[in-house]
Amino acid sequence: MNPASVDYIIVGGGSAGCVLAARLSENANCQVMLIEAGGEDRNPLIHIPAGYIKTMVDPSINWMFEAEAETGTANRRIAIPRGKVLGGSSAINGMLYVRGQVDDYNGWAQRGNPGWSYDDVLPYFKKAEHCQAMAAGNKDFDSATHGVGGPLNVVPVRGGYEALDRVIAAAEKLGWPRNRDYNSGTQDGFSYYQVNQKSGLRFSVKKAYLDPARNRRNLQIVTSAHATKILFDGHKATGVLYQRHGKTTSAFANCEVIISAGAIQSPQILELSGIGNTKRLQDLGITVQAPLAGVGENLADHYISRLSWQLKRNISLNNKARGISFLGEVIKYAITRRGMLSLPAGILAGFVRSRDGLTGPDIQFHIAHASFANPAKRVFDEVPGMTFGPCQLRPESRGTVHINSADPLIAPTIINNYLSTDEDCRVHVAGMKIARQIMNSPDMQDIVVAEMRPGAELASDNELLSYARATGVTLYHPVSTCRMGPNPKAGDVVDAHLRVYGCQNLRVVDASVMPTLVSGNTNAPTIMIAEKAASEILASYG
Repeated sequence: MNPASVDYIIVGGGSAGCVLAARLSENANCQVMLIEAGGEDRNPLIHIPAGYIKTMVDPSINWMFEAEAETGTANRRIAIPRGKVLGGSSAINGMLYVRGQVDDYNGWAQRGNPGWSYDDVLPYFKKAEHCQAMAAGNKDFDSATHGVGGPLNVVPVRGGYEALDRVIAAAEKLGWPRNRDYNSGTQDGFSYYQVNQKSGLRFSVKKAYLDPARNRRNLQIVTSAHATKILFDGHKATGVLYQRHGKTTSAFANCEVIISAGAIQSPQILELSGIGNTKRLQDLGITVQAPLAGVGENLADHYISRLSWQLKRNISLNNKARGISFLGEVIKYAITRRGMLSLPAGILAGFVRSRDGLTGPDIQFHIAHASFANPAKRVFDEVPGMTFGPCQLRPESRGTVHINSADPLIAPTIINNYLSTDEDCRVHVAGMKIARQIMNSPDMQDIVVAEMRPGAELASDNELLSYARATGVTLYHPVSTCRMGPNPKAGDVVDAHLRVYGCQNLRVVDASVMPTLVSGNTNAPTIMIAEKAASEILASYG
């Protein structure tokens, strides 16, 4: 295999890139190169589920981006973690498997993206998935919506927890149902999260897709390679430049260049290559290859704040996180792959509606029987605790991601504009009040001492909103910066086949192409997008 000339070059070895590399190389005649700026996933904390607490702040495997300070979020620079390792953000994320709602995808199709309705994309969700519970005979999961035998292992959080079971029961009495499978097409209600784990270990997309494929002779994986520019012959993408160990190297693609660097770095690479807003590029001395004003625009993300309560008994994780108890958890995990270290970032899911008249939930809760004195550093409170994290599922606020230099090693400027519309503020506060309603209900009183954060003294909507602005953070779901749609003049960047407007042989395949933010975590939809794109690309190969 000629390392300098292949059929397909994939830039980015994250969730989408690993899927593409594995699927395209299934055709033995198809020569594929995957270029990843990070390295192998050798850090043991990647594979221990609770290790995300450390990997989220580890610059050796994390790009460690920061958004600009904004008045709407108390002039704070909010960290934007992105995986810098094979597996990308699926190697450092919370492992939660959430597809979203039927209307999300039907909305994509109605925007002028044929082939992206729920019925169109469901086969690709199923193709990717191995629903371990359904394979074991669990009747809560239906073959109409779940797959068995796919690369990606999906399993519900193992075991029940008294404090969280109480939340499910209390919510049910208040009218929010118990939903044993929120990925069934009906999302409303409370249940334990489904996660990408296998035998108590993280199951990243690299493990699921790339590891079984990497010995193929037609697949070349180049790590520690920072892609800096797309090469063109006229309007045709012909390859990429990348820097590796201080040297700049060219690689050429006979068929296509596929950018899968994620919602932060895919627009960065396009702009560095002359694809974007004409004035912005010219001001930076970059020759315009394709004038596309939508590149880097329309950034959407989920914003989460946290409310916490002190519990009366040691039925939380707090007491297990220190001293002899923590040592016992380490031993337990080493022997059984169970216990505290096997848990994801969110343990209990809740999907609720902020008002009547909605077609689906507009609030998602990430709930854990734990609380943190310092959430940023995951320092546990010394008393037993419970945390609710509400987020608005379909925010109206939009931000931007743009380069501020022609130097490819300088991080782009990220502006989120969280909570910049009245509706975003209303829904977020509604989520905070619903969390209080559940935790203040009679069914919770025999285990709850009091609200610790923000504290019952903050009672008005304005006080709750101010707390959310001062303490909230990203939920790590940036999308839409290379938006799919029919009209490049209106800000769309790729068509329904994910081909970049004004260019030939160039696609973007990752979360950046989502026309709108889905109603939930974004890793599962990103994998689906790559599965669908790979199927189409293979169908046209040759």
